[in-house]
Amino acid sequence: MRKAILCMVKTDIHDHVAYLVKLRELEKLLTTLGYNTIKKIVQSRLKPTVNYCVGKGKAYEIKDAVDKNKPDIVVFYNILTSKQRYNLEKLFGAPVYDRYDVVLEIFKEAATDKLSKLQIELASIEKEFPYVKLRASMKYLRHKAGFRGPGEYAYHKTISALHKRIKRIRGEIEKIKKRKKMQIDRIKEMGAPIVCISGYYNAGKTSLFNELTGCRKPVSDMPFTTLSSKYSSIFNGNLYLVDTIGFVLDQDPRLIQSFELNLMDIRSSNRLLVMFDASDRREVLKLKVDMLLRMYREIGVDDKITFVFNKIDKIKERRIEELKKIESFVGDKPVFYISVRQDMNVEELVKHLKDLS
Repeated sequence: MRKAILCMVKTDIHDHVAYLVKLRELEKLLTTLGYNTIKKIVQSRLKPTVNYCVGKGKAYEIKDAVDKNKPDIVVFYNILTSKQRYNLEKLFGAPVYDRYDVVLEIFKEAATDKLSKLQIELASIEKEFPYVKLRASMKYLRHKAGFRGPGEYAYHKTISALHKRIKRIRGEIEKIKKRKKMQIDRIKEMGAPIVCISGYYNAGKTSLFNELTGCRKPVSDMPFTTLSSKYSSIFNGNLYLVDTIGFVLDQDPRLIQSFELNLMDIRSSNRLLVMFDASDRREVLKLKVDMLLRMYREIGVDDKITFVFNKIDKIKERRIEELKKIESFVGDKPVFYISVRQDMNVEELVKHLKDLS
């Protein structure tokens, strides 16, 4: 396997648990990409520094680790500015990613349909754009020979090409968006409610979708098997079920905005089945529930939520009782504890859905 060094600036001095959960989640994503995390370096400070994210001394400590261990990549949990990434790559002499880059790389490997590829390409270009501008401008400044020299023309040509690509991709996505809106409008005209299966990756969303619809969508332990939404009618056409993309901890808002067609599914739905892996540790689940609730509140759909804790066959009875304590944390929203694989309590969830149709 390729080697990675994982770094983080922890800004909450009272955080003794959440940051470890976040690092483990990112480490799992790196494993998916074929990287073995050989070292983790965490610095506590009130806020990231402008130049390196970490302090200058810590940056040189990471450089020593890079020189000694020769990793293929250095990954920061923190979202890096273009300046931070540029300075770090120059110092380390190695590629530097942040967690957003890691998720995008997994998306690229998982994408199979046109829409997913377009949305990922758009997200990637918009993420890289400030960095490309910075690198190009630095190169131009080094080679500047005079007014409107060849370096400046090359710089403007690079930026212009990126603008054109963004415009082209947005145009193609807009065409697909119009077709999708027409599809949703037709369903609404029929009076059939739309139920959207949402939640974190690897929670069993597609497995539940297949179980309820009879479809055979690909299911995998790999994250983000589903990138484009799939609609299917159930209960003799009286309800439409939608399988959507999974989320990750601390999802970057830009990624959510780039997948605006998936957001359209969520906003257009009458009910959201928000799924979690019940076998996750309690502190992980609390963190995931809290983050998704905040995100859905920002989108304005938190009043549609039904919580579904899947994979209860993997945990003991006393853990289920512990899980139920989270109910006080989620308010008065409906909660179901199921196992799609073992067909446990799925019928109760089906009854809940039938009451909507």
